[in-house]
Amino acid sequence: MSGGSVVIKCVYEIDYPLGQKRAYLEWVRSIADVLQAPDELKRLVSYDNAFSATPQRVVEFFFDSLQDAGQYFDRKELVPIFQSQLPAHGTNIRITTLVLRGDYTKDTVQRTPGGET
Repeated sequence: MSGGSVVIKCVYEIDYPLGQKRAYLEWVRSIADVLQAPDELKRLVSYDNAFSATPQRVVEFFFDSLQDAGQYFDRKELVPIFQSQLPAHGTNIRITTLVLRGDYTKDTVQRTPGGET
């Protein structure tokens, strides 16, 4: 993620099924090592909504390229997590894929060549 490399962020917005936040968090703990193991993944962070509004949870996956993101989500050990387990443990799931741009970045290091938009 340095120099002129591309940064891809896949954002999952998830709500907990009614009364199932604890079950969701237990499930996440059970799969955390599997999610974090692949080399394509550069960073993984999650947030709870401070106001308990929707989305209740946001999970961000960071990659160096769209190809890395595609390889990650196509891994045989991850496909069941995202295609069947996540829908069984979360509701109102929304996925967004973003490319980092430098035009509003306060970082001192430029992350995209020439500050492209």
